[in-house]
Amino acid sequence: MSEPNIASTTLNYAEKGDTNGLYSLIHDHPHQFSQFLQDTDKLQFVHTPLHVAAAAGHTRFAAEMMNLMPSLGKKLDPDGLSPLHVALRENEIETAQALVRIDTQLVRVKGKDGFTPLLYAIERNAGLEVLAHFLMDCPDAIDDLNSRFQNAVHVAIEANNCQAIVLLLNWLVRRAREPVLGWRDEDGNTALHVAVKYNCVQGLKMMVRIAKLNKINSDGHTALDIAERFEDKTEMANVLKKAGAMRSKELPKKQTLSEYFISKVTILENLLRGYYFILKDLTNDMRSVVLVVAALIATAAYQAILQPPGGIYQGEADKTPDRATLEVAAALPPRPPPMIHFVGKMVMGMTDYNKFMPANTLAFTLSMVMIIFVLHGRPYNLILHTCLISLAYSYLIAMSFVSDPDSVSGSMFFMSWFVIAAAFVAKMWYYVVKALLVEDVWWLPRCGVMSSNAWYRVRQGHKIISCARNLKRQYKLIQR
Repeated sequence: MSEPNIASTTLNYAEKGDTNGLYSLIHDHPHQFSQFLQDTDKLQFVHTPLHVAAAAGHTRFAAEMMNLMPSLGKKLDPDGLSPLHVALRENEIETAQALVRIDTQLVRVKGKDGFTPLLYAIERNAGLEVLAHFLMDCPDAIDDLNSRFQNAVHVAIEANNCQAIVLLLNWLVRRAREPVLGWRDEDGNTALHVAVKYNCVQGLKMMVRIAKLNKINSDGHTALDIAERFEDKTEMANVLKKAGAMRSKELPKKQTLSEYFISKVTILENLLRGYYFILKDLTNDMRSVVLVVAALIATAAYQAILQPPGGIYQGEADKTPDRATLEVAAALPPRPPPMIHFVGKMVMGMTDYNKFMPANTLAFTLSMVMIIFVLHGRPYNLILHTCLISLAYSYLIAMSFVSDPDSVSGSMFFMSWFVIAAAFVAKMWYYVVKALLVEDVWWLPRCGVMSSNAWYRVRQGHKIISCARNLKRQYKLIQR
């Protein structure tokens, strides 16, 4: 009895969805079947049994093939389609979802023209549920671009898939991924440019609230420029103007990359670069050590205020002396009047005070500054930063209370408070600037968008925008 053709027999079983026949073939010819799978896996483009099962909607057979050879899920057929692409093309939604459940990364397999199954589903309008499940199971698929550098929003607008546009935009907001809207295609068009080009009014009205309005494409046009070029886009032009969009001729000239490298390095760039490298060299272990040491120093300095060397003058409420006390005092020889001491003030003499208190306050101030700078700049740490500021203020109040009115405590109070407050403001400003420059900071997702759109309308905003661009380029350079 001649041996069957393993390839054609397996394809035949895949077309019928016959898993029993598949395993009978494996049982009777295990070595030949293994060799068939290995030979198939070596080919770049091949029509696999998984493609056949996906096209026919045989979910169970497709799942079995994925279990036997997971790499088949990423194979492209001669048409440049993966099994998941094929299932979507044939509208076999159940099979498509089953394949994604087995391997979520199948959503990111690039096929013909660089289209992933996510982009393919949007272009073919495969249904909102498919799109929603793809985004839920593999959210990183939103980062994938096709061969024209289009993202999912570009494709949805170009395909006039209005429901998909709404779903994608709301998903981007929920995931804090609004910066995707600023990505450019091969012509330098953002999603806003494409929405105007294809008259997607609904998408435009949603995007003007969450996207940068004044980006320029490769032709040197903003979205408003494109809208004003055509009479049928009057409504879109009005939407853009109301949101604060501007024409390209109203914007400052953007410095080219070569011009930026030729230009002189600014003080702000030096400060940004220095602080970035300090934080970069600070490992988590080193950060923990610094925090512990700084906290111990702050604790010791604070304790020295509550219990200073020599102690604090104690006292009671004034009492009227009795007759016997007065008679004894009258019999004693006259003495010089005693030095006046105030209850609650330090016993320490002024000379020693002027040595001890500035050193103690300097140690406390610098330790607080270190804690402020070393703590991660996250929303939950903002409460901790507020506690540190309150603790510093209470230290300075306690120092003023126990110090002599004629001492240098007043000067130390204001100098220390200024340094700690300046450190806190600088730390917060750094993370606000970082949110402006790095658009994927999740806790300030729209900070860069809102500030960019607002600064263009301010009189001196153009200079601020130019400065921000240089800082952004500096940040990108030191990150690479």
